[in-house]
Amino acid sequence: MNEPARDASTWIAEASHELRLPIANLKLLIETLLDGAVDDPQACKRMLSRANQEVERLERLVVDLLSIEQAADSRHELRCQWNVLEDRAAYAVDSLKALAGERRVSVHVEIEPGWLVFASPEQLDQVLLNLLENALKFTPEGGQVWIRSGQDPGSFAVEDTGIGLSASEIPKIFERFYRVDRASSRGSTGLGLSIVKHIVDLHGAKISVLSEERRGSTFVLQFPGPQRMGRPCAPF
Repeated sequence: MNEPARDASTWIAEASHELRLPIANLKLLIETLLDGAVDDPQACKRMLSRANQEVERLERLVVDLLSIEQAADSRHELRCQWNVLEDRAAYAVDSLKALAGERRVSVHVEIEPGWLVFASPEQLDQVLLNLLENALKFTPEGGQVWIRSGQDPGSFAVEDTGIGLSASEIPKIFERFYRVDRASSRGSTGLGLSIVKHIVDLHGAKISVLSEERRGSTFVLQFPGPQRMGRPCAPF
């Protein structure tokens, strides 16, 4: 089997495995309700709540799988433009305002006025959304998250005061379906950071991670300008 075919086969197997568990859980919950639990109001409410959680998990998986497919569709030609990072960060923060409130985590945007990143605007949004969501999920109540412009043109960072990562975990976090083995990873599909890495690679950009357990993580990204991308990127 050639390499692309093997990768596609592995990808389908991984996705199928992740979809199978919530479907099996839903089937079990429905069967239990049909067997009589529906007549017990408390048990019925508890199981419907569990079923709703499984549906939300399936929804998150489908959204992330579609994001990967959309990124793959852009592999031959990216449609890029100069993006004002402050505007894109504001969109991400507004989109995840409810999650930040639920987690009771403060989000700060510290970006120099007019700071630009040359990228596909939709995919830059996806990167910011995924990195911010990841930071919020792994930052305890009362913690803080920052989106900052970097030192070099086209660079920026997402930093948090979360639970951090061990040195052994850092090389694995961009793998598909990898989850940090902690309670905070509940609700995660394990695809968010792999989508970020895929988009970064498509743009010829770079991403690095600085992290320490119990002291938080910083994701640093560097997007090249149009002259240094090394691949077609059609302007709008």
